[in-house]
Amino acid sequence: MRGNERGDARGSLPIFERQWREMLAAETEPEFSAQEQFFAELKCEALTTILPPPPATVLECGSGSAEVSAFLAGQGYRCTLLDAAPAALRVARRRFARAGHDAGFVLGNVYDLPFADGTFDILTSFGLLEHFADTDRVIAEMVRVIRPGGMFFADIVPARFSVQTVGTLFNAGVRILYHGALGRPGHGLHEAGRLFRPDFYENSFSLARYRDFMRAAGLRGIVIRGNRPVPVLTLPDAVERPYVATLRRARGLWRRFDEAGTPLTNWWGAGWWAWGVKLPRNPRTS
Repeated sequence: MRGNERGDARGSLPIFERQWREMLAAETEPEFSAQEQFFAELKCEALTTILPPPPATVLECGSGSAEVSAFLAGQGYRCTLLDAAPAALRVARRRFARAGHDAGFVLGNVYDLPFADGTFDILTSFGLLEHFADTDRVIAEMVRVIRPGGMFFADIVPARFSVQTVGTLFNAGVRILYHGALGRPGHGLHEAGRLFRPDFYENSFSLARYRDFMRAAGLRGIVIRGNRPVPVLTLPDAVERPYVATLRRARGLWRRFDEAGTPLTNWWGAGWWAWGVKLPRNPRTS
């Protein structure tokens, strides 16, 4: 088990709330590197090929800064955002207001969603499910509020070996070298160590377990694919810009990786995209 002693997102909530409050106090948007912005761009492009078309209704659980939902709203989807952290919802409201988009904002938790059965056409989450020890229970509650024939989509980044593990080793080395050059080797070791000891809980369920959770919740047509073949790296601006430019030129190969769904891409990819359709009955085959 990694992260807080309570062992799930409920125990991590004060950490997330503090982070969002600090962002609100600074009156800044979440800071994303050029790499992260490009990765998000590709994710949004992929979603337009996976999700049902607008003007479908979308609930994002654990909305955080709501970057993806803001993109979807701009495409004509009718979005509702739910988060258990009040400060996160305030950050999301600010993002939507600045973009000129409308949405519903709801304070709540994924164990007891404040919506009737079958309310939404689509339910999404991004970097959420890995923070729960009882993920099966969370997915079941999410599926409850999807209409029959609607879609469940989750971007999952569990604690496991992936390309980002290699990237984290690189980033740790950068911190050690940087602080060592400044005469602070102890601080560099501390910062490097924190990369391998996150403040919040992350589960390590396998892809097969997630598939089982989704199937037990009543989803069919289940697809789980590894995505993002390169890690987020700590780079100076002068290096990051040409690095991202190179990645952009290879976006066709990147897209093929994200669409492959092979054992290799599922193992190497930084995360998993998982989706399925809620049917009114539970057929025996998926």
